[in-house]
Amino acid sequence: MKKSFGIIGTHATKIGIIIALLLISSMINYRLDLSQDKAYSLSKISKTLVRNLEDVMVVKIISSQELPADLNSLSRYTNDLLSEYQSAGRGKFRYEYLRPASRDELYQLAQANALRPMRFQIFENDQMTSKEVIFGMVFEYQGRVESMNLMPRLEPKLEYEMTMRIQSLVSENLPKVAVFRDSTYYHFNTRFFERGIRSNFKVSDADLSQPLSDIDALLFTGASRNLPEEYLYHLDQYLMQGGNVVFLQDRVDTDGSMLYSLDTNVIRMLEHYGFTLSRDVLLDMNNDQRQMGIGNMANFPMYPIMRGGQHPISKNMDYIVLYLASGITIAQKDGLKYETILQSSPYSGWMRYPDFNIGENLFFNPELEDFTAGPIITAAMATGSFTSYFAGTELAASDPQFRASAETANLLLFADKELVIDPDNPLYNDRSNVILNALDYFSGRPDMIRIRNRHLSSSILSVQAFMEKYGLIWADVQKTDHHIKLITKITAIALPSLILILVGAWMAFRRKLKIKAINEAK
Repeated sequence: MKKSFGIIGTHATKIGIIIALLLISSMINYRLDLSQDKAYSLSKISKTLVRNLEDVMVVKIISSQELPADLNSLSRYTNDLLSEYQSAGRGKFRYEYLRPASRDELYQLAQANALRPMRFQIFENDQMTSKEVIFGMVFEYQGRVESMNLMPRLEPKLEYEMTMRIQSLVSENLPKVAVFRDSTYYHFNTRFFERGIRSNFKVSDADLSQPLSDIDALLFTGASRNLPEEYLYHLDQYLMQGGNVVFLQDRVDTDGSMLYSLDTNVIRMLEHYGFTLSRDVLLDMNNDQRQMGIGNMANFPMYPIMRGGQHPISKNMDYIVLYLASGITIAQKDGLKYETILQSSPYSGWMRYPDFNIGENLFFNPELEDFTAGPIITAAMATGSFTSYFAGTELAASDPQFRASAETANLLLFADKELVIDPDNPLYNDRSNVILNALDYFSGRPDMIRIRNRHLSSSILSVQAFMEKYGLIWADVQKTDHHIKLITKITAIALPSLILILVGAWMAFRRKLKIKAINEAK
């Protein structure tokens, strides 16, 4: 009897341990992320951001009762990611789902929070129908609100979009960036860039008529005219104090009908720091293509597309289109280390100064012989000991605080002052993120660069990315891409059946040989 009780007690103990382990495991939220660049794991910067909230942030998910299949995976991932934010927030971050009872209430709630309805084609009742769906999030913090639509295929980009909005609501701890804007900036739409920089940094207007101080970085968005010498002097002295400057500047401008070369004091100051901008305009066989009439695609080689290199600022980035960019030649000044951030493809060329003529064949029938310049640098960074552009001048002599050199400073030049403007093709909407990456690099926020960049790389199965990586140029990239995908699809369908037939034939042949051997043995 005692032995029976002992056995029962042993089993009860084991069962109790198993139940306890199950209860503990149910309270642990852990996911193994095997994706490229950890695209589905909450980054350190996101965790720190919600952990340091001063007040409770509430995220409300506004959703239709039934979501189409295109949004199911996004819905699951959104819930998982919000759970991770909530866990990292330690009570300062929470979320809730709002699903109003009626369609009218749902639309009123969405409209009040600037959420747009999305239309999907779904198969219902044996026919295709169109259905409008609401799916979005609203972030509320200390009386301020940020909204966000949740659209298909947003998963890899979702953490960046969410963290960017959280940062926008909690702006006190963001890096301080001063922005100098000249005429080029105001002549074009810069909505995407403005949204990005104001959500990631504490932005102020750079008044170059006064000394610069108390900022983490300066963004100079280019100039098409000579600037007052005192403007350049204050910029130079900020750099000599060990500052971080991101320049956007090229050497050509347009009035809409013709191009003309620039020769300004800004360009001459950059030459002093070791950067020479070409008078010729960069051309590239890998360029923006646009439809001209019905079924005709035209190349625009003066709008080259850059692919990011190995430097963290541009790593994983594709589709960085430039407009009338210059090339950069580096002078290798003593005490400075130069790094390439962006460069054109091996099949590049020039639209020559001063005429800037370009043959019609480059638009509709480009040949390799027209692009023989090799890779051309379009963005580069100098780090180290700079010497002042104003050494020995009257401005320096009259300033008792003048600094003749900097022990360590950083200057990064993008050879396209139009890099901040909104592109007319949504494919390039994220191109100005490379500027945000440069500012984050100087501000010491590598995690922000990582979550911003990780959704931008081409698939390893991309034919065009493979061709460009290995310097392959075929007659028509679009047709080649289509043909290879068609061949791959047919092979994927036919190959398994063919393998089964061959395996079956081999097994039948072996069986026949075996039966023959048995018969002969008899």
